[in-house]
Amino acid sequence: MQRTRAELEAMSHEDLVNRVLELQDMLREGLAVRQSLHAVLNRILNAKQEEVARFADLRASELDADAVELKRAWEAARHAVSDPLGLTR
Repeated sequence: MQRTRAELEAMSHEDLVNRVLELQDMLREGLAVRQSLHAVLNRILNAKQEEVARFADLRASELDADAVELKRAWEAARHAVSDPLGLTR
């Protein structure tokens, strides 16, 4: 839950420490989920490497709308694996 600056300033030291520890746990869990998703995505890309490579070599103008969408999905997946933070930017 987000709090305003005034709410945080009104909290006791113990409450603030508990909040920071809670946020650290949430961050750890989020990083573990990201790592798991990254591993799964990497496995999918490895299993489908021929298809991924084929779509990477094709131009969007050569494809129908569904294939263009698939090409974009593979590009996004490759980008996410190679630069996870770059994709979110």
